[in-house]
Amino acid sequence: MRRFMILILVLIVLCGAIGGWAYSRGGQSKNANGSGHGLETTCVHPGYGELNTHVLNLAEENVSLHVGESAEISGTVEGKAFFVGNETCHYSGNVTLRAYLGPEFSKDSWSYMSGELKGIEGLKVKISPARMALAPGKNAPFTLKVTPERVGTYYLYVVAISDAGWKSWTLVRVNVS
Repeated sequence: MRRFMILILVLIVLCGAIGGWAYSRGGQSKNANGSGHGLETTCVHPGYGELNTHVLNLAEENVSLHVGESAEISGTVEGKAFFVGNETCHYSGNVTLRAYLGPEFSKDSWSYMSGELKGIEGLKVKISPARMALAPGKNAPFTLKVTPERVGTYYLYVVAISDAGWKSWTLVRVNVS
C-alpha cells in the first residue's frame, strides 16, 4: 500500500512538472519582461467572420424618396480597436463594400444574413469608393447613392467584407412613393 501511495505521489509530481514545462514553452504570448518568446497572440476575435463587427456606419437609417429622385448618404468604415487577451487589435485591411436587399430586421450572424441577402431590384445603387484600405484606428469615408425606380419599401444593406476575414453590415430603409 505504501508503494502504491509513493507511485501516485511521483506521478502527480511528474504530471505537474510536465504541465509546467509545456506551459512555459507556449502557454503565454510573452514572458514577464515583454520579449516575444513563445507563441504570439494573433488578432482574431472570437466570432471573427461570423459576427457583425459594427464598424460600418451610415449617416441616415431611413430615407424617403420619389421615383427618380436621388439621395446621397455618407458613411464610414471604422478601424476601431478590439482586444484578444491582453493584445490590442484593430479592424483594418482592404475592404470591399457591396449593397444588397434583405429582411426588415438585421441579425448579427453572417451565416443567417448571407442567406437572406439578395440582388437589388427597384433601386439604382452606387457605392463610392467600393474598395478601400482601412488603416488601424482610422475611419474610411464612402458615399451611398440611391435612386429609386419603383414605388415600395426597400431594406437596403451595405456590407463591408475585409480581405482579413471580418464582416460588417448595416441597414437603411428606403421608402419610395
